[in-house]
Amino acid sequence: MDRKKSKTREYIESILVAALIALVVRSFIIQAYKIPSGSMEPTLLVGDHLLVNRMSYVVKMPFTDSVLLTTGKPDRGDIIVFRYPEDPSKDYIKRVIATEGEKVEIRKKAIYIDGKKISDPWGRFKPDFGSRGFVPFVDKDNM
Repeated sequence: MDRKKSKTREYIESILVAALIALVVRSFIIQAYKIPSGSMEPTLLVGDHLLVNRMSYVVKMPFTDSVLLTTGKPDRGDIIVFRYPEDPSKDYIKRVIATEGEKVEIRKKAIYIDGKKISDPWGRFKPDFGSRGFVPFVDKDNM
């Protein structure tokens, strides 16, 4: 005997399928962020929203930091989202100014990469910037 599904059951199944698809998309493909500060102005303003392709550089196991696949490396000028190593509870949104293997120096508020001064259309460093850094080396768009 062929039983028809009730309307309620059809709605519930549709909602469950939609929730599963949303979970997969959110976990693997796209994540939304809201800009909390003015550190990236004028490129990104406080309150701006952006969608980030979570598979640009790595594919991670959902809800963990386990990398399943490396799909690329950031280039200079890319805007990336990362967990700040000194406070992993916060996501940082910054611009890459140097990549793996490049030597970065900050002298007299100027940026040097591999000994060459680069124009800094995005911002300026404070004189007390210090010498510690992480790869990729990132900058905010204003200082």
